[in-house]
Amino acid sequence: MNDDLALLWKALADPTRREILDRLRERPRTTGELADAFPTTRFAVMKHLEVLVEAGLVVSRKQGRERWNHLNAQPLQTLYERWVRPYEARWAAGLQRLKDLAEGPGGGENMADEEIGVVHIELEIRIAARPERVWQALTGEMGRWWPRDFYAGPEAKNFILEAHLGGRMYEDWGIGAGAIWYIVTEIDPPRSLGLSGHMPAAFGGPATSLLRITLTADGGSTVLRLADSEFRRPTAEARASLEEGWRALFEKAFKTYVEAGEKV
Repeated sequence: MNDDLALLWKALADPTRREILDRLRERPRTTGELADAFPTTRFAVMKHLEVLVEAGLVVSRKQGRERWNHLNAQPLQTLYERWVRPYEARWAAGLQRLKDLAEGPGGGENMADEEIGVVHIELEIRIAARPERVWQALTGEMGRWWPRDFYAGPEAKNFILEAHLGGRMYEDWGIGAGAIWYIVTEIDPPRSLGLSGHMPAAFGGPATSLLRITLTADGGSTVLRLADSEFRRPTAEARASLEEGWRALFEKAFKTYVEAGEKV
């Protein structure tokens, strides 16, 4: 069995580790928060976190005196593509959604709007190319890999990132028309890119997004880390949609584009 998948199966085999992932699915948590949530020792929880980090399911970051743990769903997507997608049934998926809706809060009734909060996700994606090549594809070739179904405008001509401080990341609709997704607020080629943007209701908002992408060399490959914090209604659906969108863009479209070029 593939070593990565073996680590993944091992990590998911333990009910405590699965519960840790459930809690991180709601929001990032400190190690102390997780330790307090279980009737076991802090050391035992830390050992479970080590297994999850080794399997790539959790990204751990130290901020000041605290260590924050974030769910990284990318390995689960790999598992899904390998074991579930070939056998999934449309009716089974639909019935599960019906079950979740019926059993959820309010039994499917309309609920009052929640307060604005922060929806935060982090992803790590390994790309078989050096950081300089990944940076060039990221900043100079967006129109070549950005999927057509991710455009906001039906007649969009191109997707462009102006790779300089204050530059725009935008759709070009032609004849001066278009839509700005982000403004560059930080840029350090070929290491990091920070962007901020506003999303109107017509394009899935209202929301404000603070996006940061970093590239780290690892042998002949690059580890791309993406962190996005969106200010919007902090629902589980919003987080799942945000994570699914970025994963489709970078794990599939971008990674496939860069690695295909490396193999030519």
